Amino acid sequence: MNQKQLKKISKEILKEIKKHQYIVIFHHLRPDGDCLGSQQGLKLWIEKKFPSKKVYAIGSNENLFDFLNFKFDKIPNDEILKESLGIVVDANYSNRIVHNEIILENKLKTIIRIDHHPEKDDINYKLRFVDFSYCSSAEQISHFIYLIDKKSIDTKIATFLYLGIYTDSGRFFYDYTSSRTHNLVAWLFTSNFDFFSLHKQLSKRTIAEVEFNRHVLSNYKIYKNVIYYFLTLNEINKLKINETASNRVDFLANIEGYDIWIFFIENKDGTIRVRLRSSEKDISVIAKEYNGGGHKKASGAIIYKKEDIEEIVKKCANLK
Repeated sequence: MNQKQLKKISKEILKEIKKHQYIVIFHHLRPDGDCLGSQQGLKLWIEKKFPSKKVYAIGSNENLFDFLNFKFDKIPNDEILKESLGIVVDANYSNRIVHNEIILENKLKTIIRIDHHPEKDDINYKLRFVDFSYCSSAEQISHFIYLIDKKSIDTKIATFLYLGIYTDSGRFFYDYTSSRTHNLVAWLFTSNFDFFSLHKQLSKRTIAEVEFNRHVLSNYKIYKNVIYYFLTLNEINKLKINETASNRVDFLANIEGYDIWIFFIENKDGTIRVRLRSSEKDISVIAKEYNGGGHKKASGAIIYKKEDIEEIVKKCANLK
């Protein structure tokens, strides 16, 4: 998206925000720092910029980043919903969105999508600010705010947006991190938010997490250039692993000779989450074969039988 297109979509999003008295912001299933930071940061900015509007951030952080004291709202009644603007952040398809019944039952007046994932969607969005050159949806929202009113940033808004940028960029490691990313972060820093305390909280580990790390590093498997681990429900319960720790695919990152690393995580419903990462290859093509997608070097998928694990590993190893 070039600068002209960016300014155009930003103005169109602002126009929709101004037009609606009620705004409902959605995040995706199994929330992460980006969808939560994007949702909360955008809510606070709209409330600051337009104090007469009612903004509903719906869903839950599911005990992630509790130190940030997230504020979630009850779902408004149908009378309010039918006059509301819905904003989906960091998600595309309806089956990926928390409280998607509101969208599927066409209860909203208007709905828009702000997302950095390249996949298409199955929702009749009025507007789409979709650009996978951003490292995160929080970076997109930061850019939107910067273009609309860069003086409106404050410590609370900046904290949430920085959370999304910092975590989804792999702490500025992934290659979607750009000069634009750093320029926007520098702007967030002008709010004087307490980044040191945020880093300190994000870096904390429990003894259970250290033991889990040791367990993974003692039991990972290798196939050619792929290093991977299958985390079973039994292990999750035995090691007392929380949602955050179970997603730590980067335990296996950047090991010389292994340019693809994968975590397979067994869910309570019997499905298996697949978290794929790569330093070189496009693993999104594999994710798309298994009910998923994402970026070229950071993707996810869902499989329904354990036999698919070996199949995915071999397909990854054969990528050119």
